[in-house]
Amino acid sequence: MEVKPLQVIYHDLYLTDYPTASCETPDRVHSIMAVLKRHYPVVEPVAASEDDVLLVHTQSILRSVRQDPDLYAAAAMAAGGAIMAAEMAFRGEPTFAAVRPPGHHASPGSHWGFCFFNNVAIAIERLLQKQLITHALVLDIDLHFGDGTDNFFAGRRGVAVANIQENNREQFLYQVEKALNSDEYDIVAISAGFDRHREDWGGTLTTEDYRTIGRAVREHASARCEGRYFAVLEGGYNTAVLGENALALCQGMAG
Repeated sequence: MEVKPLQVIYHDLYLTDYPTASCETPDRVHSIMAVLKRHYPVVEPVAASEDDVLLVHTQSILRSVRQDPDLYAAAAMAAGGAIMAAEMAFRGEPTFAAVRPPGHHASPGSHWGFCFFNNVAIAIERLLQKQLITHALVLDIDLHFGDGTDNFFAGRRGVAVANIQENNREQFLYQVEKALNSDEYDIVAISAGFDRHREDWGGTLTTEDYRTIGRAVREHASARCEGRYFAVLEGGYNTAVLGENALALCQGMAG
């Protein structure tokens, strides 16, 4: 399969000012898109349906998020952006979904850490349920452990969740390579947190390291799963560097 040029998925609902922590602001996505829209075509997703959300979450979680219509609209669109990213990636179109709210702390029956619906888990589960794939690798490079994704896929033989939790830069990049080498997969999903950057909370990775990670995913996916790979935004809170870090990952993914 020929791998096509990278595209960015974005919707204005990601700028919704819903109640959350002061660090998880619309400026995060705004700073990313101010950079990425100069380099890549932007496509607009449609919102995830209730049935999509219920592939991963309980009715009680759906009801609780629905209590705030503005939050629900943004969260459903974020899940929809991840779904579109996964579907495009399955066709050999690499994508970066600049979504908000993030998702990797959302478990089937609970959520925390600025997350409401697990965007990546919904997108991967939808491909599995449609029998388009049988195996997937979720590569979580966020500073924080993606417990929601891990909880949902725990015990699932077809899905490997690699939460890279290394405070040493060289070891972090080594563990990324190890994860990409170690499992059988039909698609790679990057839970793309940028809060481990040297000028963000984690203080570990350089901007160039995100380019290296994107390149590693592209090379392994091209060799092992017909170039099927995508990224979905998770954390990253220093808006002064967030756009350039997202660009670096995209450049590595794009080649």
